[in-house]
Amino acid sequence: MNSIISEAVRKQRTLTGHFMDVVHNNQLSHAYLLCGEPGSGKLALALTITMRLFCKRVDQNYPCGKCNECMRITKHEHPDVVLISPRGQSIKIDQIRYLKAEFSKSAVEGNLKVFIINDADRMTVSAANSLLKFIEEPSGNVVSFLLTNDKSAILPTIVSRTQVVELPSVPKKVFFNELKAADVNPSQYNLLAVLTNDVGTAKKWNAGDWFGTLQKAIGTWFKQIEQGNLMAYPLVQISIMPLIHNHHDREITAEMMIQIWCDVMNVKFENTPRQDLKFPQNYDEITKVAKRITTDQLLNIIDMTLETHQLLTENVNFQNILEMMTLKTLAWLK
Repeated sequence: MNSIISEAVRKQRTLTGHFMDVVHNNQLSHAYLLCGEPGSGKLALALTITMRLFCKRVDQNYPCGKCNECMRITKHEHPDVVLISPRGQSIKIDQIRYLKAEFSKSAVEGNLKVFIINDADRMTVSAANSLLKFIEEPSGNVVSFLLTNDKSAILPTIVSRTQVVELPSVPKKVFFNELKAADVNPSQYNLLAVLTNDVGTAKKWNAGDWFGTLQKAIGTWFKQIEQGNLMAYPLVQISIMPLIHNHHDREITAEMMIQIWCDVMNVKFENTPRQDLKFPQNYDEITKVAKRITTDQLLNIIDMTLETHQLLTENVNFQNILEMMTLKTLAWLK
């Protein structure tokens, strides 16, 4: 099967099947906003629908993925299909002008033209306003797909003129298979699954084993917490902070801190097995804490850890936040 069609079916089987029927019944709208987290298969879905529109050898209501039309769409070489992606950090107005110029022309090989805007939330204001006019008054037979990770970042006037489709998260089994194929350590699977659905992001985080090293550092910190050892305090500076280089790293670290305490909660109240934990390598310490911690203590610690996310938006030293959290946690667990 064509790799793009395979990805769409694998990640969004129900939606893909639905759109194949919509095309078959000639019920496709002129503009769609596909919303979903990174890795949810938005682009694969849009391209599969596009292939279904152009395919000359439809097989069981799906594009064949092999004909000349499908292959040119796969390679982004079809003259009647235009894909726009951010140039640098944003999609600029000259890119939208180019798109509008292309679609002011007649279709080269038929009577249909399709445009796809990837990361549409990264359009500049001028680009978004220019696109709005085009969506309101499309010239000829045009179908548009706008893809976004963040619907709230799209102009409300654009949202109101498109059919919004919310893509569900990728099934965990599918994501885990992708992680396995990428040679990611299985001990990271559950933790990665709560942070991202995108195997590309997971691979980026694992470059130089950054993610695994941070997971291990937080696990070592938690082991000292479980033992009531004040060594947990200097570990923040010695083991954790050297791995944190920017705001994104701080966010990931704060989220990992939350997840290890969620593991404690899940073991305490649901007897969650080791293989389902985000920190399976710390199962023994998590189990010991879960047995002796009171519900009030656990809720206090989780609330405090959640507050670190809010403090990230303020001009507060992150090392100070983690050190203060460490001391309070040790005091509560005495």
